[in-house]
Amino acid sequence: MTSAYNHQHVYNLNVIKESKRWAKHHFISADQLIKINEEYKTPFYHPNLIIRILLFVAILLALSGVTGLFFLIFSDSGETGLSIASILYGLASFIILEKVFIVNKHFKSGLTEAIMYHACGFTIGGVGGFVDFDSPQLMLITCLLVFGFAAYRYLDLLTTVAAVFSFAGILFYNFYQAGGILQQIIPFVFIVAFGVLYWRIKKLKRNEKHQLWTNNLIVVEVISLLFIYAAGNYLVVRELSVNLMELELQEGDNIPFALLFYVLTVIIPVGFLFFGINRKDIVLLRISLVALAFSVFTFKYYYSLGHTEIALTLAGAFLIGVAIILMRYLKIVRNGFTGDNLLSERWADMNVEAFVISQTMGGNVAHSGSDMGGGGDSGGGGASTKF
Repeated sequence: MTSAYNHQHVYNLNVIKESKRWAKHHFISADQLIKINEEYKTPFYHPNLIIRILLFVAILLALSGVTGLFFLIFSDSGETGLSIASILYGLASFIILEKVFIVNKHFKSGLTEAIMYHACGFTIGGVGGFVDFDSPQLMLITCLLVFGFAAYRYLDLLTTVAAVFSFAGILFYNFYQAGGILQQIIPFVFIVAFGVLYWRIKKLKRNEKHQLWTNNLIVVEVISLLFIYAAGNYLVVRELSVNLMELELQEGDNIPFALLFYVLTVIIPVGFLFFGINRKDIVLLRISLVALAFSVFTFKYYYSLGHTEIALTLAGAFLIGVAIILMRYLKIVRNGFTGDNLLSERWADMNVEAFVISQTMGGNVAHSGSDMGGGGDSGGGGASTKF
C-alpha cells in the first residue's frame, strides 16, 4: 500500500509552492516562476486556505444531512446492526473519497479532509458500538489503525497526530492497568519507547523513498520529543501520579524517584539544545526552547522566591540581553550558524530556475561557488531538504 496521490504530482506541487515562496522574496523573477510552473505542471485542485476552509465546512454540513438520514434508516436495526452499518458506511466513504474525488485530482482541497474525517469517525464509532465503548484497549487499537491508515494513505497531519496519541494511549493504558511497579515505571517506558520511535523516524527521513511523507514524519518527530520531555518532567509526573494513580502526598512528601525527575527536567531540554546545535537540527532546537521554558515554570511552580513581578522583569531583561549578545555574536558565520539572511547572497549569481530543474529532473547541478543543499535537518513546508 502506498499513498492515494500520484507521487510525481505531489512533488511538482511542492516545487511550485517553493518557487512561489522564492518569487515572493525576489529570489527569482516572475518570468522564471512562469517557466517553472509550465515545467512542473500538476493537475491537482488545491485551492488557497480560505477556499479550503469554506469547502471543509460546506461538506461537513452536507454530510450532517447524510448522517441524519443514515441513522433514520438504521435506527431500528439494533445496536449490532447499527454498528455493522456504521463500519460499512465508513469504509464506503473511504472508497468514495478515492474513486470519486482523489481520482478527479482533489488534493487536500478541504473536501477531501471532510470526507476522510467523516469516514474515520464512522469506522471507529462502529467498532466502538460493538463493545458499547467499554473496551479502551480495543478502541485505542482501532484508532491507531484507522488514523494510521488515513495519515499514510492521504498524507494527513491531523490523523498523524491522532495516531501517535493513540499509540501513547495504548502504552499508558496497558502499564496503568498492570498496576504495581509497572505503573511507577510508565515515565521511563515512554522515554524509551518514544526515544526509539524518534530514532526510527530520523532514519526514515533520510531515505528518499519516504520523501512524500516528510511532513508526517516531522509531526511524529516533534510529538516524540515532547513525550520524551513530558515523561521526564517533574511537574507532569507528579500531577499525573496524584490525579490518575491516586498517589496521596502529605505536605513535604514527594513522588518516587523525585530526584531523578528533577534531574531529567533539566537534563532533557539541555540535551535537546546541545544536539540541536551540534547537528543543526531546527526541530530539536525549537523543542528544546519550549522544554527549557517549561522547566523554568516547573521549578518556579514548586520553589517560588516571591515577588513574581520582580522575577518576571529580571527574566525578561536576561532574555533580552541573551538575544542582543547572540545577534552580535552571530554577525558572522560561526560553526554553521549566523544571524544574517544569507539566502539572497547564496542565490544572487545563479539561475534558480536552472537549479530547480536540475535538482528535480536529475540533470547537472548548477554551481555558484558554494556548497548547496547541505546543512542540518529541516521542517520545511513540503519540499525536501535536498530541494
